[in-house]
Amino acid sequence: MREFLAAAVLAAFLAGPSRAQFMNSDAPAMPQLINMSVIEALVATDHAELAGVFAFVPEGAAPLALADYLLRKPDALKGFVKKGEADLKTTQVINNWDKEVFLHLVAATAGGASVPGVKPVKKSLVDRISRLSLATGVPLEVLVQRRAGVPR
Repeated sequence: MREFLAAAVLAAFLAGPSRAQFMNSDAPAMPQLINMSVIEALVATDHAELAGVFAFVPEGAAPLALADYLLRKPDALKGFVKKGEADLKTTQVINNWDKEVFLHLVAATAGGASVPGVKPVKKSLVDRISRLSLATGVPLEVLVQRRAGVPR
């Protein structure tokens, strides 16, 4: 599975025009600190062991890389969507970083499209993803405070 993700990240990195569009910098030569939103997303998908791989993904490209991975792993996608729905239900907002991932997922599945070699996502799941992409996004710190019941 790790090899598959590494190949997907490498493919996304080398993808000509999309690289210029989504990746403003080259992959770091050394591992970098990982955004806490990435770690939270990986934990929600039961794939926290992939955090080391994301240490080599430029921070600006991490939402796209995770979206690509989620499209290839239906169980992980369902876990990520459930996390977003739980946040939206309890706090009426979602994490900004998660929202960016949902927007990439919407773009990738628009009009019934799918990533080559990947099973299309069910319409009911696409609808759930679309609703989450329209939710208000807030910084992770604000979301954590709202989860804890800190008044606004």
